[in-house]
Amino acid sequence: MIRALREECAKEGFDLCDPIHTQWYNDLIEEEGHISKGTLQKIPEPPTILEDNESVDEGGLQYNAVLIGNSKSIWPKFIDWLSSQYEEKLSYMEKNGDLCNKEEILDKVLNDNPFDTFVTETLSRAFRSCCSETREGSIASQLESYEFYWSNGVHYKVNLGQSSNDQESTKNNTDDYHCYAENKTGERESFLVSMQRVAKVTGKYWHDEEGTKLCVHPKFGTWKAFRAVVVFHKTQQQQNSEPNIITIPRAPPMCPSPVAPNEIQKAKEVMDYALKISGNETSTGYGKPSGKSDLCTYLHNSVQRGSDWSKVSPTMRPWLQLRDCISVGREDYKYGDSQLLYHYTKDSEILRNELNKRSKC
Repeated sequence: MIRALREECAKEGFDLCDPIHTQWYNDLIEEEGHISKGTLQKIPEPPTILEDNESVDEGGLQYNAVLIGNSKSIWPKFIDWLSSQYEEKLSYMEKNGDLCNKEEILDKVLNDNPFDTFVTETLSRAFRSCCSETREGSIASQLESYEFYWSNGVHYKVNLGQSSNDQESTKNNTDDYHCYAENKTGERESFLVSMQRVAKVTGKYWHDEEGTKLCVHPKFGTWKAFRAVVVFHKTQQQQNSEPNIITIPRAPPMCPSPVAPNEIQKAKEVMDYALKISGNETSTGYGKPSGKSDLCTYLHNSVQRGSDWSKVSPTMRPWLQLRDCISVGREDYKYGDSQLLYHYTKDSEILRNELNKRSKC
C-alpha cells in the first residue's frame, strides 16, 4: 500500500511519503518533556501494519501511519489545478446563462484559500483511492479507517465505506497550525501534531533546533513542507486474526546533521534578527507578534503583500531568507520566487501573475 500511496501522491506533486509508527513520535515528545508541560499531545497508537504479509524476520515494512510532504514539485501541479478551477467555474456560469464578471470569478478562486483546498482535496482523493481496495489479503482490505492530522490544524477520521458528506461532519479545526496545544485546563480539546518531530523520527530528516528550527533533508535541504500525518486503523476482525508476534517496530536511527556548523550559526543569527525585528514595536505590517502563538499565525495563516521582492516588508524578509542559510539542496531544489513568496505571504496577486503567464503561452 505504501508503494501505491507514494505513486499516487507523487503524481500530484506530493513526493515525500514516509511510513512511521506513531509510538516513535509519542516517545520522543514525552522524552522532550512536552507531554508533562502540555505543549504537545500524543496521537493514537493503533496496531502495527506489516506490509505484504512478510514476516518481521524477513524485514517486512512495519508502520501504522505515514507523513506526507512535498518539495518544489508541488507548485506546477497546484497552478494546473488552480487554472482548472477557474475554467470550471467560468464554464458553469456561462452554461447556466448567468451574467458573470470574469474578474469577480477569478478573485473568488484566488482568495478562497486555494492552496489548502488543493492539498486537502488532492490528498483526500489519493488516500481514498489507495485505501478502498477490496482485494482479499491486501493491506487496504484490512483497514477500518484512517485519520488525518493536517499541518493546518484540521483533524478528522475517515471511516471506509462512509460517504464523503458524513466524513465532512467529523472534522475538527483547531486553527492553531499545530504549534501550541491547550493547557490542562483549556476549554477545548486539540489535535496538534509537531510535523518537525514526526519527520525527525522517520530517520530521514535532521531537526535543526538551533538555527532554522526546520527539518533538513539530506537531498532537499530545507526546501520541503509537511502536509499531513495519516494514521491507519485496522478492523477489529483483522486485529483478532493476527498473531501476537507483530509488535512495535524499533525506531530507525536519527538522521545525522547534513549541515555545516557555520551555516547553523548563520541561520541562528538570521533567526535572532527575524524575531527581534518582528517584535519591534515600531515595525508595521508583517511581524509585530505579541507572543509565540501570534508568530505562528503570522507565519502560517496571514495574508501579506509580497507579489514580488520589492513589495516584501522588511520585517518579513529574514523569514524568507532563513531557509537559504542552508546550502544542502539549495542549488537543485530551492523554491522559485513565486512559490517561496506565496508560501509566506499568501498574496493572491502571485497566483494571478502565474495564471496570466500561462494564458500567454
